[in-house]
Amino acid sequence: MSARERSRRVQNTEIRQTELRPLGAGELLDRAVTLFVRDFVPIVTVLAVVIVPIVMLQALVAPKSGQVFTDLGRVFSAAGNRGATEAATAALSRDGGSSSLSFLLLAVSGVARLLMWSAIIALVATAYAGSRITFGQAYRVGLQRWLPQLVVALTFLVLGLVTAVPLFIAYLLVAILIGVLAGLNQFIVAAVVGAVLGLSVLAVFAVALSWVLMLYELAAVAVVTETANPIEAVGIALRRGFGRGTRVRTIVGGLVVFVVSQAGSLPLIAVAVTLTALTHIDVLYFAVLGVGSVLLEGLVSAFVVVFAVDVRVRREGFDIIAAEPPPILQ
Repeated sequence: MSARERSRRVQNTEIRQTELRPLGAGELLDRAVTLFVRDFVPIVTVLAVVIVPIVMLQALVAPKSGQVFTDLGRVFSAAGNRGATEAATAALSRDGGSSSLSFLLLAVSGVARLLMWSAIIALVATAYAGSRITFGQAYRVGLQRWLPQLVVALTFLVLGLVTAVPLFIAYLLVAILIGVLAGLNQFIVAAVVGAVLGLSVLAVFAVALSWVLMLYELAAVAVVTETANPIEAVGIALRRGFGRGTRVRTIVGGLVVFVVSQAGSLPLIAVAVTLTALTHIDVLYFAVLGVGSVLLEGLVSAFVVVFAVDVRVRREGFDIIAAEPPPILQ
């Protein structure tokens, strides 16, 4: 064997050894946090320019939103007292801002967030590839990809509803079965059936919706970084999400996004409501909500991009070294 051929075999062996396992959930989250911290200012800027005005509009439309949870407590505590219940319900409706302006704000928020999501994906994907884009470039991508993102979002909204309906029916059937068993005085059996079947349905519900959520995120990233065709982006997401080596990873990724969002949003709301109740300063609720939302969505966007790149290349290290900026930016 010649020296040249031996050298070629050594090189091939080294290449094969670099094709390592896909990143685990903890490693993906670690990379996402690192990316978020490293590019904190541009990420926060791209998000804040949309989220902060939306929160400010919410403060104008429903300035008493921070008192909604207090109103709910009054509704429950007034049970049995018709007058007190009606007064508490009226306060809940008033503070919650249930008006045509609220629905208009919801629509405007949806439009703006689709624009923002494409912009933040472009920014984070380019940063993850080791390059940089400006604020203006990010939002130029957002404008160019807004309509495809809308098609992707509507597609997965329908898919989510189709997935949720049979699971909701199954949950109702479990509730009916428990009621029948309780009516037959089979209380122990009803409790066991309720615990086993109810938790099983909820577990399937969480897994299915987490899968749909991550499929949507994969399509949202693909429509910015790979193709402007939303149908093609949906197909890319479905192929990767249903792939033999990526099905479980997609579910885990969706669960991570859900847990991170909820683990951050629930304490965030609790802090905002508590500060508002203690100080009686309604604007504090929106200040805490705005800052927290920017930070949470920045971390989620970083995780989603890191996950999408990892699923695409399935080689540890290769995603950082060989990944390229989105084609639209080249």
